[in-house]
Amino acid sequence: MRLPAGVRDWLPHELARKREIEQQMRAVFGRWAYEEVQTPIIERFDVMERGLGEETAELLFQFNDRRSTALALRPEMTTPVARLVSTRMRETPLPLRLAYVAPVFRYYEQPQEGRMRELTQAGAELIGAPGIDADAETLFMAIEALDEIGLRDARFDINDARVVDGILAGVELDGEAAREAKEHMKTRNLVALRKFERPALVQFAQRRGGHEAIQAARGVCRTPESLVALDALDELLRRAGALGYESRVTVDFALLRELDYYTGFLFEGYVEEIGFSLCGGGRYDSLLPRFGFDVPAVGWTAGVERLLIALERRGKHVRRRRHRIDVLVAGSDVVAARERAAGNVVRYAGSDLGDEALLEEARAYEIPRVVIALNGTVRELRVGPRVGGLPAPRTPSNWDAR
Repeated sequence: MRLPAGVRDWLPHELARKREIEQQMRAVFGRWAYEEVQTPIIERFDVMERGLGEETAELLFQFNDRRSTALALRPEMTTPVARLVSTRMRETPLPLRLAYVAPVFRYYEQPQEGRMRELTQAGAELIGAPGIDADAETLFMAIEALDEIGLRDARFDINDARVVDGILAGVELDGEAAREAKEHMKTRNLVALRKFERPALVQFAQRRGGHEAIQAARGVCRTPESLVALDALDELLRRAGALGYESRVTVDFALLRELDYYTGFLFEGYVEEIGFSLCGGGRYDSLLPRFGFDVPAVGWTAGVERLLIALERRGKHVRRRRHRIDVLVAGSDVVAARERAAGNVVRYAGSDLGDEALLEEARAYEIPRVVIALNGTVRELRVGPRVGGLPAPRTPSNWDAR
């Protein structure tokens, strides 16, 4: 039996590793004082369309309920969180720091590795906080999260959507031509950009660097907003350097994310051997006003499955991890229950197995103890120390085989 395209099964050891990544992300969110929220998998279609825009709404899995209400599976978490804050948390003191680890669904025509139809997003949203301090908090939390899971060499590209607008104005492109050029910058289509006959536009589509790249952009940008954005990028690089991230954070003037609600600061994180971003985010001050709550916001998300791919490509965590079992019990539900009550993980075996068969089963699953309860007596067999040096399991006192 084949699965639908773009989804997968998770075997026990695979799911255990995925859950481990999710818990590591939750630990980072907690250290940064973010509280976890949960929203429904199903949202009204008009809500998602209002947040995402018509073009991105094409990624939605859409359907109607029995009352003909248009519904959709959420394709990302930022819009549902914006809807949640705008409807149920308007009176909560700002800024709000909210986090999530949740499944989302996107209808990609051709699913592939790192681009599945069912995926898990771990992310954080800082609602009601304008300015560079909030932008920096988002970026540095993402860096810390990738460090936490073992990707300490991950690199991050940063940009600001206002800089791109300033560059387009500086090369005297506006209206439809500017919109078309921005789309080509987003896809790094240098052939199409050359047709505008603006050499500076092609140069900045390829330019990446540090303070020197920002200085070069000052000579082209022609809008006050873009110059303010360049100052902010300069400050972010300085603050990243103070944390030891100077070699890991780079300005990329062609970085434009696919969702149209981004209004300012942008970033993406990646590792060299993976051909897609692992995480990303930015400022989306225009999103919550679409739901009638005029507050600024910035946030970021990471694809959990993409993080797992990156780790596995490096040979990390690919060995099958057995579920820890403390004791193998045979012949007594009561003994097994008392072992569990003592805090141990118990595997139950049939009472018809002999000692050698029980020992063989214990060795196969790396279980250090075997307890056999038959005919009113309790015997314990020691298999040997647990692989990995875990602490010895606790042993209940006053055994009774009843």
